[in-house]
Amino acid sequence: MGFGACSVVELQPQDDLASVRHRFGWLGGGRVALVLPWEIGFLSRELDFDLLRREAERRQLEVAIVSADPARRSLARGCGFPAFASVEEAQETTVWRSRPPEPVKPPSRHWWDDEVVLQPRPARSPAPWLNWIKLGIRIVIFALSLLVLSGSAYVVVPSAVVTLVPAGREFTTIVPVSVDPDVEAVDHVARLIPARRVGVEVEDYAEVETTGITNVAIGRATGVVLFTNLLAQDYVVPAGTVVRTSSTSYPIRFRTTADVTVPAGGQATASIEALTEGVGNVGAFQINQVEGVAASAVRVTNPEPTTGAEPQDVRVVTQADYERVRKQLIHRLLDQAYVEMGDLLKPTEFLPRQSLRIEAVPKEVYTRFVTEQADTVGLNMRLLVSGLAVDVDNAEAVAYAALSRRLPPGYMLVDAHFELGEVAEEDIGPGRLTLFVTAHGYAAAALDTSTTVALIRGQRVDEARERLLAEFPLAEEPRITIWPEWPEQLEWLERLPLLPLRISVQVVPRGQAAVAQR
Repeated sequence: MGFGACSVVELQPQDDLASVRHRFGWLGGGRVALVLPWEIGFLSRELDFDLLRREAERRQLEVAIVSADPARRSLARGCGFPAFASVEEAQETTVWRSRPPEPVKPPSRHWWDDEVVLQPRPARSPAPWLNWIKLGIRIVIFALSLLVLSGSAYVVVPSAVVTLVPAGREFTTIVPVSVDPDVEAVDHVARLIPARRVGVEVEDYAEVETTGITNVAIGRATGVVLFTNLLAQDYVVPAGTVVRTSSTSYPIRFRTTADVTVPAGGQATASIEALTEGVGNVGAFQINQVEGVAASAVRVTNPEPTTGAEPQDVRVVTQADYERVRKQLIHRLLDQAYVEMGDLLKPTEFLPRQSLRIEAVPKEVYTRFVTEQADTVGLNMRLLVSGLAVDVDNAEAVAYAALSRRLPPGYMLVDAHFELGEVAEEDIGPGRLTLFVTAHGYAAAALDTSTTVALIRGQRVDEARERLLAEFPLAEEPRITIWPEWPEQLEWLERLPLLPLRISVQVVPRGQAAVAQR
């Protein structure tokens, strides 16, 4: 059975055994899931796991390793630790070991609880010389005890922290990462990552000026006609009487603007205007027909040409105007959709603009027809737009793996950071689109620190530094801090502890040695 609730302790890349001890000090016991980042240097050797086991047994903790690195999980299991790929898997697992560590039972009673039986003083005191012998023996025993305690303190009390900065190199690579919503898992070999599709519906209106030009006549033509009375009595031609040209295919029609009285057998003039705007400029004597009842009473003609319908250039709607306003509105709607879809993303996701796609056009209404006379044409459009939400962590994981494969033998990646670049204009990968990730990393020489403690324990600080420089490829001189610090008069006592457990060795990247010492 398990011990109950599982405590989760997340380590940082720079943490070591001292950090783990400090974290364990806040726990009261039970099960602990120790979460390791990819780039942590601690717990990468069997010696590290042996030290962790001792610390866990001392504090009565049952420790499990949680790491995304399968090699590290395999090493942990080989060292006797349960290992999981995620915290959820560790928490769902009821049994970590065959049996939990047995708790240390306190003693049933303390030595100071024992009753002291006082012996009566002997009746006769010993000889004086015997008292001197006993006193001497006591002094010798006290001196030996003091010597043993001093030697034990010299061996047990001192501690040392050794900081090594391995030689390192900086690496930079640009990794093309393909995105495909149809895949479910990250493929480090093909550099392919999954994505999820999100979508919104957006609507807006846009208007542009028309660019078409056509020539039309503007205004109504006006003039004067002469009526001749065919009757033997006066005749009144009412206002609105229609007269026209004699053309049979397309006659031009006019109407009188006021009543006019034509005397018997005589003539009278009347003002006219064209019925249709833009037409009606005709020459003299072209108007010769009367419509309606007045046609049997009078005849008509125009002694002078009619004028007023002048040609003029006006703007009309063209197909190019349709296409221009549509392109402008689609661009605006895509911008709007890009902003709105940002609210649908998770904290670790981003939306490449190149992934936007118009899924449907539910509404597209123009305010004018093509060839219609107008100064502007507008468009109201609604679009259903989708895009691909890409997890930044997945893209960086592919870039991290690609960067790791570029390292020379004997080097390990200790620090990395990434920059998301542009999306490729053409599809150069197996996915729907390809983006470029620039990976910057610092790789340090892999130091085999399993023999470090045995190499320097009990040595003077200067001698220990010389041995470390001769044994390991280091970028800086080793930093050794010893506690307690001895005064100048006792500098000859300043040596590294004899006990291996009192020596802590930490490997840090260049530039972090001073921080690690603090």
